[in-house]
Amino acid sequence: MEKREKLKLTDILSRIISTDGIVDLNERIWMNKLCENNIEAKEIAGAMLCPDFYDPDGIDSAFY
Repeated sequence: MEKREKLKLTDILSRIISTDGIVDLNERIWMNKLCENNIEAKEIAGAMLCPDFYDPDGIDSAFY
C-alpha cells in the first residue's frame, strides 16, 4: 500500500469518526474498494472504526 493511499484512507476515516467531518460518496466508494482488495487497508479501517473489537496481540480473552 502506497503512502499516499494510507494518508488518504486515514484522512477519510478520521472524518468519518469526527462529529463535523464530511465524507462524500466518491470517497466512501474508494475506501470500500480499497479495503475489499487490500488487507492492510482493511486492518487500518478496522482498527480506527472498531477499536473496542480490535485485539492485535490476542491478549483480551473476551475475543475468544
